[in-house]
Amino acid sequence: MDKKLTFKSLNKATHQELERITKGLINTYDTSPLRKLNSALAMTAEREDIRARSDDYQDGFDEVRSRRQIPDSVPDEQLHDQIVYLPSGEIWLASIYRNHIDQTIIEIIGESRTEYADLKIYLPEILAFFTWCQPELLSVWSKPNSQHFDSLLSLSGAHLEDCFWGAEIDHIPLAAADDVTLRPLDMETDWHWYKTEYDLFHKETSELKERVEIEDKETFEEALKRQLLFVAESHHQPAQKIGIIMLEPCTELGYNGVLVSDFIIAKAFRGQGLAVKIQAATLNRLKQKYDFFCGYIYGGNGASLQNAKKNRHLLRTEITLPIEHFISV
Repeated sequence: MDKKLTFKSLNKATHQELERITKGLINTYDTSPLRKLNSALAMTAEREDIRARSDDYQDGFDEVRSRRQIPDSVPDEQLHDQIVYLPSGEIWLASIYRNHIDQTIIEIIGESRTEYADLKIYLPEILAFFTWCQPELLSVWSKPNSQHFDSLLSLSGAHLEDCFWGAEIDHIPLAAADDVTLRPLDMETDWHWYKTEYDLFHKETSELKERVEIEDKETFEEALKRQLLFVAESHHQPAQKIGIIMLEPCTELGYNGVLVSDFIIAKAFRGQGLAVKIQAATLNRLKQKYDFFCGYIYGGNGASLQNAKKNRHLLRTEITLPIEHFISV
């Protein structure tokens, strides 16, 4: 390789560089099921999401340096996400983060598909740039069921992580919701019940305990202020709690949407098809205000994936690969 890679902190990225990365990011979505996608709005929303990655460090890196024991010899500029120029002139965005189970991950987003062969060539130098951390996994987002997706998922140690499911609300076939009614969650009467049901869920599905986490009270209170946290009750058994659904506003792909951030069905009511009815009741409440319904689901959460298939489309997938594919350890 005649030329080396060059690096530039994301907080110094030009508008053109952000546009190039944003186009690459949007190309990792399968947008074919979306009838009302506005390309300009999608570009704006996703570009601002990328730009906002630098906002997390507006107050400096003291907390990160302390937590990761990063020496002062590493300049702040190397702690930011990086725009990486390849010898061909193509650019990638390289980001470091930790997942829910405390693994360090390097995420690569390219302005075109990030092929495995290119990652084998360039990732060692990118990893060498981030001297302050030792990623365990590489994260790449891919268009579902594409050749790129199939080739990555076929590699040894590949794992399907977050799956992004979404649909335009006015194109979702809503199930009859006569069996359920929704009310705002009451912290005094419902929090303990919610925690108990989550404890039961984690005992039954211990493999998901660190992937599907219970929310804290502060998050609940914020959702309540937004009027996006509901308890579902049975019409047939008044005051019998069926489940809880919590949402948050989102601007994915430029929509005025809501994203499901937590959804649990009580153990006594699982397997009865009530999840779809609760979502239908929720969307009937929200469809006048929002136009998109979405959520991220861990690839190993089979029950949630099956539920999502009933009213949403798989739009984007995250695949992780062991870092050993790219460096000698």
